[in-house]
Amino acid sequence: MKKAVIFLMGGTLISYPSVLKAQNLRAKKTVQDIESIQIQGKMNKEVVSIPRKTLDVIQSNTLGETLSKIPGIQNSGYGPNSGAPVIRSLSGNRVRILENGTAVNDLSGISPDFNLDIQMDNVQNISIYKNSAAVLYGGKAIGGAVDIETNYIVRQLPSKKINLQALLEGGSNSGQKQSFSAKGTITKNWIWTMGGSNQKQEIVRIPGKSKDSRCYDPNLVGFNSILQSLCQLDVNSRNVLNISLFPYISQFAKDHMVEYELSQDDLYTFSPTYYNPSDGQYYPNPKNDQYVPGQDPTKDRYRSEVNSIKDYVPTKDGVIPNSHSESNSFYVGTSYIGKSFYLGGAYQNAYSYFGVPGYTLSKIPKHSHGKPQKTLEYVPINIKSLSHKAMLETAYQFNHSPIAGIKFNYMGVFSSNSELLERHKANQFHVQQHNGRLEIAQQKLKFLTGTTGVEVQYREMEGSGSQRYLPDNISREIGIFTMQHLNFDFLEFDLGYRNDHVQRRADADKKYIRSRGLSGGNLMGRDFTLNQFHTAAQWNILKKAYLKVQYNHSERAPEVNELYAGNNHFAILTEENGDDKLDKEIAKTWEIGGGLNLKNIRLSANWYHTFYKNYIYLAHTGISREVFLVKEWRSDDTEINGIEAEAAYKMDLHTLGKWEVSSYYDLVRNISTADSSIRKWSDGDYMPNMPTSRFGFNLSGTVQKLNFNIALDHYMKQKYLGKNINPELPMPAFSLLNARVSYEDTHLKMGSIEYYIAGSNLLNTEARLQNSQLKFLSPLAGINISVGVKIKIS
Repeated sequence: MKKAVIFLMGGTLISYPSVLKAQNLRAKKTVQDIESIQIQGKMNKEVVSIPRKTLDVIQSNTLGETLSKIPGIQNSGYGPNSGAPVIRSLSGNRVRILENGTAVNDLSGISPDFNLDIQMDNVQNISIYKNSAAVLYGGKAIGGAVDIETNYIVRQLPSKKINLQALLEGGSNSGQKQSFSAKGTITKNWIWTMGGSNQKQEIVRIPGKSKDSRCYDPNLVGFNSILQSLCQLDVNSRNVLNISLFPYISQFAKDHMVEYELSQDDLYTFSPTYYNPSDGQYYPNPKNDQYVPGQDPTKDRYRSEVNSIKDYVPTKDGVIPNSHSESNSFYVGTSYIGKSFYLGGAYQNAYSYFGVPGYTLSKIPKHSHGKPQKTLEYVPINIKSLSHKAMLETAYQFNHSPIAGIKFNYMGVFSSNSELLERHKANQFHVQQHNGRLEIAQQKLKFLTGTTGVEVQYREMEGSGSQRYLPDNISREIGIFTMQHLNFDFLEFDLGYRNDHVQRRADADKKYIRSRGLSGGNLMGRDFTLNQFHTAAQWNILKKAYLKVQYNHSERAPEVNELYAGNNHFAILTEENGDDKLDKEIAKTWEIGGGLNLKNIRLSANWYHTFYKNYIYLAHTGISREVFLVKEWRSDDTEINGIEAEAAYKMDLHTLGKWEVSSYYDLVRNISTADSSIRKWSDGDYMPNMPTSRFGFNLSGTVQKLNFNIALDHYMKQKYLGKNINPELPMPAFSLLNARVSYEDTHLKMGSIEYYIAGSNLLNTEARLQNSQLKFLSPLAGINISVGVKIKIS
């Protein structure tokens, strides 16, 4: 703890801010405008902003599922209770998740079964950076960033002395949830906030079987051990001699079968005669009555025989196994808001317990040495998390100074994150994380605005449990950056640079038992220096259209699991092996885009291309031990390219309301460019488990007090397939239909009330995400109808 505080205090002595573009900060700014020091700028075409009203329509159980309606973003889909955003095929350690501009405790990049530490009911707005945001947020934003604005700290004086919001919702296939938030004034300048939420669901229903039907195809799984593992199957199969290939039966073998301990392979022959050593004569062999002529002696010598296919644990039709979930959270905060200054602090506590739709061994089987094995015991995988979060935020606005404003954020996270085998602890991370961020916005010059700052992060992870796959470790990061925006009306430019210093340290205590594989090498400490560059230009055409081009040079240091992992990772049934010699990733990205924004029509399109040097990925070795596939973190060169397009049309039908119809299309390819025979053998020319191309349509409208939204998303069959040693299987194409209708009465004396009914997967389609690691075990949830009421009192 002492190290963390000293490191944090030392880092904040260096100047540092955030946020991609500087805004005009007016000299005469009211108290309510102080929070705009967060700097939302004009050059903002690559940042997608989702307000609370839109989140009410698309919000789902996880952040990944909520954002999956945005072109270029899909859900990692590690079961119904865990999902992180996948931006242009990148996720985990390459997409930074932030809360009010500060990095959250995100362990999903280390283990995909961990959910993000975000309470969606407390979110007010989400900003998404679909290109590299490494200049703003460091190397872990090499593939983009998601900045979540929460309501824990108040930055404006409320218009009423007390404000209260409450939500009650129940669903046919989404359980039930309740939440509330409140804020009010203590004195003229002091504000208080508090809130909480609760959610529970027993089971998730689906239209058919939980496992893909191909899991039971003997031609596919009979001799494919990796597919057997992905489908969680015990398969009894063997190759047997094709006796119909041979025209004769060896009489000598029949006569001496026991004496010479001969096998069936010796009994059948192509020879019409046999030699009798007792008299030195040749005699005819009897003909084989089962002989079938015309077969290939090499290809047809053996036939595959699959005797049985059994699930690790029997499944039940119509439900996702082990799909229970429950969570609750509580927060309290206070703020002081002055004329040109505010200071706020908050505390949040969050608990979650949920199941992963998979099973694993309760104990690793010992070698049987030829003796019959006891029945293996498989148990469900569960996740339990408890976190305590302390937040501090302050900002000051200057007048008649080169500095327009200064802002400081601090977040301290103290959490316990457990992987359980049923209810018994297999592995646990105790995480202590401290983040500090100082931002300085400069006063606007004639053409120039900008922001500069410093960010510091300290994270300590201490492991426990008998089946740990990571040693204790410490990470330290410090970064200094500046982002400048030049505005000449019809031409706009962005220039940014960041320098990061990253330390990774591992400490393997005596209780930590490493695997027989690479297992993190020598666990040596690593230091990385990262340089991030951003430049962009935009041509504004008659305020109706724009063309833009941008270039990013981004670098990322390997995470602790990529460097130091070295044991059986039960949650993913993999012996995970890090490599402490891995070098940093370097990504060079070009993006070209344009758009048209007329009175009723909005069009936009983007093309992007990224070349990755030392792209780090978890590769198959082709080895398995016990029931675990042995994988290693490796790096090779990779190329990512794709396109995104959107179109929208607004209609005012007067008495029939105002409507908007929109559509989108996106495509991404992640291609190996390394001349590596090992990678092509294990993972193929394309990276496996990549998002598929898709398109969608959306209709939304308002008729008096009624609001309507209908969305159809179609996921196409994957064309760009990789390998898991064996060729990757494509998931079938599918369509998802969602709808929501709400009625809002805003003319009540005390506030407003909204009633709504929402339906998801209304076609009740069996939908399996190509990029999900659990696609063979768990489809998306089936049809769900939710009803709810939202009350606002002020």
